[in-house]
Amino acid sequence: MRRLVIMTAGAAGGALLLAACGGGGGGGDVKGAATAAVSAPAIGATSTPDLGGGQPPAPRRTAVQPRAATLGPLGYGPLRLGMKAAQLRGSGLLVGKVRGPAGGCTGYALRTQRTPKGSAGAYYSARLGIATIVAVGGMRTPQGIGVGSPLPQVKQAYPKLATGANGSSAAVPGNPNAVYSLRFKGGRVASLALDLVGQNCHN
Repeated sequence: MRRLVIMTAGAAGGALLLAACGGGGGGGDVKGAATAAVSAPAIGATSTPDLGGGQPPAPRRTAVQPRAATLGPLGYGPLRLGMKAAQLRGSGLLVGKVRGPAGGCTGYALRTQRTPKGSAGAYYSARLGIATIVAVGGMRTPQGIGVGSPLPQVKQAYPKLATGANGSSAAVPGNPNAVYSLRFKGGRVASLALDLVGQNCHN
């Protein structure tokens, strides 16, 4: 009786031991065992089986980092303009009341961003739901605009920027039902908010 032992590296890096036993002259059994020993690794393996050719191991796959949330066009992360109380209740997106009603609206702090004391990160309207989301904690629009951005950069991002007595506004690319409200000081953005068109929470 002859005994043939073949060692190969498995997909998980462990050794796989195959033994083929047969009677004298059983050459067909030996051939079948050799074929099974070099079968392909499982799909999704992070290493290449060593078949003795000296090939370098396959490079490790790097995890794709999620993109940071932006202010707009629909909201900020899971917090969306127009969300009603039933959608917000138990969501953990907002924290307590930080301002009393103003024009029929109530201000809240955002759980995911540090909101300055006495300020609101979002305004809830009894008529519209979430009507305003304020840029806090370094938030930026998809076009890269945030508090501190210079006026020329804002005009480049929003060529149709409109100015008025109560501040400036720009249409939100990708959302015709929203507008960016901006105030400038010293040629830079001093405040920024994503508003529903027709919101009744602030000027």
